[in-house]
Amino acid sequence: MNRGGHPSTLKPQKSPGRPKGSKNRLTIERVEQEIRRIALLNPKELFEGVHGNRRTFTLREIKRMSDDVAACIASVKVRTENLVAGDDKQDTTVEIRLWNKIDALTLCAKHFRWIDEKIRLEVNVDELAKRLEEGRRRNAERDVK
Repeated sequence: MNRGGHPSTLKPQKSPGRPKGSKNRLTIERVEQEIRRIALLNPKELFEGVHGNRRTFTLREIKRMSDDVAACIASVKVRTENLVAGDDKQDTTVEIRLWNKIDALTLCAKHFRWIDEKIRLEVNVDELAKRLEEGRRRNAERDVK
């Protein structure tokens, strides 16, 4: 903030709280938070609500969405087009793509080890050796006949 002095003589003000650059710092807690936001998003939070008995709704402005909801948005496309032929009106269509909820839930399940991608094979070595020996004996008997 410039308080009347020359810009070259003013010292930059330190912002209280977090260290410089910590907002974009990648930590376990931050990754967990982002995945949790996507996994637990209720899409109804994107909209203002239903108007009367009509099945119409209003998309909230992004600046009015909570940080949790806004973090789930992967992309926004705004198009101006004529939706009804002959009405000479230009309609605005907003397309919002969200991050994949199933992928986020899968990451959570893997993180908490609710699912395991490793295949576990338990083998009784004595039993396996016994079966191998029996198979060799049968094969030897066939060769003799």
